[in-house]
Amino acid sequence: MTLVIVGANPTVAREAARLPGELVHVQLPGAAALGPDDRVLTCDFLDRSAFLAFTDEVLRPLAPTAVVSLTELGLEPAAVAARHLGVVGVDPEVVRATRDKLAMRRVLERKAPHLNPAFAPGDDAEAVARLFAAHGRVVAKPVDGSGSTAIALLEGPDELPAERRTAATLLEQFAEGQEFSVEALSAGGRHTVLGIAQKGTTGAFIEVSHVMPPPALDRRRQELVARAVEELLDAVGVTDGPSHTEVMVDGDKVVVIETHTRLGGDGIADLVRLTTGVAWREAALGWAVGAPVRREPVTAAAAATVFLTAAPGRVTAVAPPPVLTRGHLHAWDVSVLPGDVVHPLRSSSDRLGMAVVTAADTDACVAAVAELTAIPVVTTEPAP
Repeated sequence: MTLVIVGANPTVAREAARLPGELVHVQLPGAAALGPDDRVLTCDFLDRSAFLAFTDEVLRPLAPTAVVSLTELGLEPAAVAARHLGVVGVDPEVVRATRDKLAMRRVLERKAPHLNPAFAPGDDAEAVARLFAAHGRVVAKPVDGSGSTAIALLEGPDELPAERRTAATLLEQFAEGQEFSVEALSAGGRHTVLGIAQKGTTGAFIEVSHVMPPPALDRRRQELVARAVEELLDAVGVTDGPSHTEVMVDGDKVVVIETHTRLGGDGIADLVRLTTGVAWREAALGWAVGAPVRREPVTAAAAATVFLTAAPGRVTAVAPPPVLTRGHLHAWDVSVLPGDVVHPLRSSSDRLGMAVVTAADTDACVAAVAELTAIPVVTTEPAP
């Protein structure tokens, strides 16, 4: 039994090593080094024709059982390679329908319209005009974007730049409410929600915290969210494997923002593990080779990831890890040093580090997030 994993980072590779059988990693040239015992093959899997040739010449002789990926850019290559080899993997059409946000909207329009906001492709001037006329505030986003990049809230059609009036931009009615992330694992068309995280975001839609379990959702509304995600996954054709879905909840109304055939980033897999015991990264790969979902002891009643930010400028100081009064600091990672330049917060890549906190309950966890957010971990001064 051989599992091929496309584009794993070192954390995913380390957890994948617990799976039964042989592992083969396919990495981009120059990608981060994996463990010394990992079997790594190098190929530009973003070049479709080169990767298909590599699949025939290198992967086929290995007789793999499955080809999968947990990284956004590896999802479609892995799915295409699995189909090409006739082995277990995610359906390429399903991957495309989730990575292309306009395609997903059109699928939901046909199969589950109540989960959709109003929307329009950027190159349809009449549809864009109707959208603004009916709803006023509109969100513009790249059709194939990720990491909160190039998302903008617009108050009128005149605010939409000419370069974004193309098929590469999707415009959507601004969805009111609180945003949540939902992690699910599907098997044979049955979907199991493993965790729901409540998001904290900036006005520019940059994610700055995730709290699990979600303090703003009671059990009844958690069930509403779970049912909405199940409807979504059925609509786009997900039958097996992991998914990460983002929804907006306003009262009892659930609107789908986007979905992916992978687990969530931003340390959400660690929140699942801490609060449920499910080794989420391992399970998100192991389904493809029939591995059972492994559970570890539950570590915390509530947990959160908190992202560090600072005003643009040059870093003058970085504070040490703090001692929290309402929670425990489980992990700490700051990516800048004095002298580094901090850029304006325009996407997830502009954040300066991440902490993971645990607490005895969701109220204490929310308090710990607020406490940590108020600490000036990174201090800056205006850059010349």
